[in-house]
Amino acid sequence: MDRKGITAVAVAILVLLIWQIEFAPKFAPPTPPPGQTPSGSPAPSDVATAAAAAAPADNPLTAAPAPAPAPAEPKVPEKITSAAGAAAQYHFTNLGGGISRAELTGYPAESGSNVDLNEFGSLPIGALSEKPAEEADLPYTVTLEGNTVLCVRDQPGGLSISKKFTLPASIKDAHGYRVVLDVSFANHGAQPIQSAGYYLYVGSATPIHQRDLPLYTAFDWYVQGAKANHIDVSWFAAGKIPFIGVETHPERPIYTAESDKIGWAAINSQFFTTVVAPQNGAAGSGVWARRFPVKTQTRAVLAIEGALRMPAFSLGPGQSVTQSFEIYAGPKIYAVLKGLGDGQERILNFGMFSYVSIFLLSAMNTLHSWTGSYAIAIIILTLCIRGLLWPVQNKATASMRQMQELQPRMTELKEKYKDDPTRMNQEVMKLYKEYNVNPLAGCIPMFVQIPIFFGFYRMLGTAIELRNSRFLWVHDLSQPDTVFHLAGFPVNILPICMAITMVVQMSLTPKSGDQAQQRMFMFVPLIFVLFCYNFASALALYWTVQNVFSITQLYVTRKRTAPAPFKPPPPKRKSR
Repeated sequence: MDRKGITAVAVAILVLLIWQIEFAPKFAPPTPPPGQTPSGSPAPSDVATAAAAAAPADNPLTAAPAPAPAPAEPKVPEKITSAAGAAAQYHFTNLGGGISRAELTGYPAESGSNVDLNEFGSLPIGALSEKPAEEADLPYTVTLEGNTVLCVRDQPGGLSISKKFTLPASIKDAHGYRVVLDVSFANHGAQPIQSAGYYLYVGSATPIHQRDLPLYTAFDWYVQGAKANHIDVSWFAAGKIPFIGVETHPERPIYTAESDKIGWAAINSQFFTTVVAPQNGAAGSGVWARRFPVKTQTRAVLAIEGALRMPAFSLGPGQSVTQSFEIYAGPKIYAVLKGLGDGQERILNFGMFSYVSIFLLSAMNTLHSWTGSYAIAIIILTLCIRGLLWPVQNKATASMRQMQELQPRMTELKEKYKDDPTRMNQEVMKLYKEYNVNPLAGCIPMFVQIPIFFGFYRMLGTAIELRNSRFLWVHDLSQPDTVFHLAGFPVNILPICMAITMVVQMSLTPKSGDQAQQRMFMFVPLIFVLFCYNFASALALYWTVQNVFSITQLYVTRKRTAPAPFKPPPPKRKSR
């Protein structure tokens, strides 16, 4: 990449860096907003008020007319029933009648134990309630039969709720992480039941690494035929103008939205997700989410949880209705999520260059299947990309050298017409035309490299394939390659190597522009280091390899005599 390309990417990175600094996850629990309990759970009255637009005031799961308020049910001790699936261990709770934790047996956490989905959730996956987080932990009778778990509850007024969880028996069933949930409502009373809708709890997610970006801990939902929506934990924070600190909006305790075609809702961490998707043509009518503080064994983090709202239905005496859902609780593997249908692969949130990220991910996985190493796959992929760009980069370098040759003439023109910018621009353009020089030729690699860089950035930040992948001293390509700490500061080798190779590359690149611009270029390696230092080491590996390739290319071509700016001869006059 030439100097202009590096500068353009560096400016874009600087913007992202400012964003990360401003919205970095806070490692201390925020002060709970008014009406919220110290544990982070909203008080029932406040949830009802805040979600009034998304939840009806009438009880949707009781008979009409509503009976007199029943006495509060006695507290029932929690009972956990565990059942094994094809690739996970599911722990069901009778309080809420759902999955309290999904233990992924094939994915170790940093603590050494297995990754637990919904580990800190206040409600189980599959819990039901008339309003979000209200009375969703009422007791159920839980029965385990083979790979089926049945949760049953009889409501006052004759309503019976039955939830049947069918666990995956084979890894062929969505890689062993897809659970089928059938929710049945039966009216055993003498009065009709009119339901105004209910919320189905999706689960919760917490950061899985010390330095996770806030965008990884998120709630996503998808409107059929439209787009996926992404809400991360920073959305709930009070909005402020960066560095100035002026507040643009206060802290937001909950997130709600409505649509009549919601295909799925998901809770995400960096590499894992829980998705709930209605089946058989059904669709959700609303979503709800909130963030809450969690104290782990080593630190305090911000978590997020959410629910999917289902539309109204009615039951006459003796009638019943069953609604089916698919629950995927597992790793964010692109091919698996795409196979689930309805655009669930969008959970990976590759951004505006998603087509580039998908191609790079597919190419990396293909190369890994040949080499057995993701690091070698990244190196080969980088070399292939740079090899394809060799002719383009050569032309850009030649153009920059021509521009360098013209620099004294351009300086003369700028000095001569410094008081007449219009005339100066005209003379400069005439000079370019006279010597057949294209000033934009050096920018061509920039337009190619920017999508590739950000495609790599989004792909390497979410590709679970890189998790726990080793290379030389790197223990995990999805995390910084910290080798030791110096006075509490992590020492990461690959970003340092990247900065060194950038300095060498810039010293070999033909220089253009005035001295002030050239001095500004010296800050570019620092910007890249700040951006990549605590990011996935795979990104620094990619950038270092492409720098080494560029240095080799510049070294090979620098001794070739660059064509001097050619002044074409005047056109010959036609003979009469």
